[in-house]
Amino acid sequence: MIVVHDHPELLIITQPDHARLAGALLSLWIRDGLPDHPRREDLLFATREHDNGWREADAAPRYDAVRQRPFDFASFPPSHRLEIWQRGIQRYSQERPYVALLIARHAESLYRHASVAPDGWQDYLMLLEDHRQEWLERAAIDPGVVEQDYRFLQTADLLSLAACDRWQESIDTGLVRASVAEASLGLSPFPLAGATTLQVPCRRIPDRPYGGDADLGGELATAHWGELPIRVVPGPAAP
Repeated sequence: MIVVHDHPELLIITQPDHARLAGALLSLWIRDGLPDHPRREDLLFATREHDNGWREADAAPRYDAVRQRPFDFASFPPSHRLEIWQRGIQRYSQERPYVALLIARHAESLYRHASVAPDGWQDYLMLLEDHRQEWLERAAIDPGVVEQDYRFLQTADLLSLAACDRWQESIDTGLVRASVAEASLGLSPFPLAGATTLQVPCRRIPDRPYGGDADLGGELATAHWGELPIRVVPGPAAP
């Protein structure tokens, strides 16, 4: 989950909903050869589903006993992270090997330089390597194609995270520069046909100490579902 402190409330956005925002944003992309990309539809699907392994975890959020607040995606215990990526990759490995390759590439990018990787991560990387060649053959692509296509997923993921989590610092994904100001995501060079507003499902709960998973779960169960508008606009030109 994405948890934003918006006193006196916590703004809650699930990882799958953040991923769907990433997919929606990428679906409007008119630069970098994406409109005529030969795997465009599968790439959009992979972007929408890159956090599908979080569905089950976000359906029953856990509470952080130290902070007495919900765990977010960054603070989620390493001991429970591996199953999220196993589930998310395996879900599409049979029917959509290209999607599995991109989700696996995303997982690898997250923990390549991370100080804390999921428990059992290195063993799982070896298992992934065993499957990778099979998925490449079934998808009829080579590793370089995965690397090229992953740029789009990674860019959309970062832009969605920046908007949902209200990042204070600007970012440069290699395809676009981005900055967040209140409810607006500014992009330069602007990759869409025009400014637009996208909606992200969200809930708000009191920003208070929680007594456990049941206390947190009860609050979330009764919280009203709303939508967070994200205005996507042209950002400032490069200096």
